[in-house]
Amino acid sequence: MIDKKLSLRYAKALLGLCDDNEVNSDRVLDDLRELDVFLMNNPEIFEYLSAHVIPYRNKEKVISQLCDDEFLYNFIKYIVLKGRFRLFHEIVETFEELSDEKKGRAKALVRSAVELDELAIEKLKEQLKKKLNKNVQFEFTTDSSLIAGIVVQVKDVVYDGSLRTYLSNLEHKLMRLSI
Repeated sequence: MIDKKLSLRYAKALLGLCDDNEVNSDRVLDDLRELDVFLMNNPEIFEYLSAHVIPYRNKEKVISQLCDDEFLYNFIKYIVLKGRFRLFHEIVETFEELSDEKKGRAKALVRSAVELDELAIEKLKEQLKKKLNKNVQFEFTTDSSLIAGIVVQVKDVVYDGSLRTYLSNLEHKLMRLSI
């Protein structure tokens, strides 16, 4: 809980710095994602920058090799200096959420039992865009365990129209009736 609050604080500050310095937050987000992927693939560098026993001046040399953008370089230096680099992944995720919210964007993960045809995809896109009143980016996957139907997740909200869930709910209702 504390980590989430700290990540939110740093992400808000970074978004504010983007606005104050007229820096494109989408470009910053792309750079942050790229660095995040790099750090996931190189956990020893992440651990090095997160370690409290390593002197800051040694870490600063590594940061300068990781960041060629001065804006990002200064932000990374700051969170390393404050001993918050272990929150980097959460800060990136939170920054992305805040940036999307500010720009009226949302991401929808759509799982369907079978691959959807173009008409169904267009209809779903239209309905969700209208419901959320946002520009929605979709990611489609198939999941045969759903049996039929679809499940749409936007942030923490799940719209479950799968046959598997319907049958599970029906089973629970029948079990309550037989008692």
